[in-house]
Amino acid sequence: MKKKKEKTMMAETIVIEGSRGDAPWEGCINSVNYRIERGRPVEVPKEVAELIRAGEAEKRTSARMLEKYTSAEGMRL
Repeated sequence: MKKKKEKTMMAETIVIEGSRGDAPWEGCINSVNYRIERGRPVEVPKEVAELIRAGEAEKRTSARMLEKYTSAEGMRL
């Protein structure tokens, strides 16, 4: 009998900042569903951690860009 090669998954421990009413982060990657509580350390695959970090960075960038249009002074269009 041949032995099955086991994939070694690189794991990473992350903590997702609390926001959005502290609703858990939910996502589906390669047909695997994830539901991660905010504010708690959780071990996830490296790829999932990278995706979450990229999403959070995009949210911060969007918030900075939107700030120009929502400030009291407004912005000319």
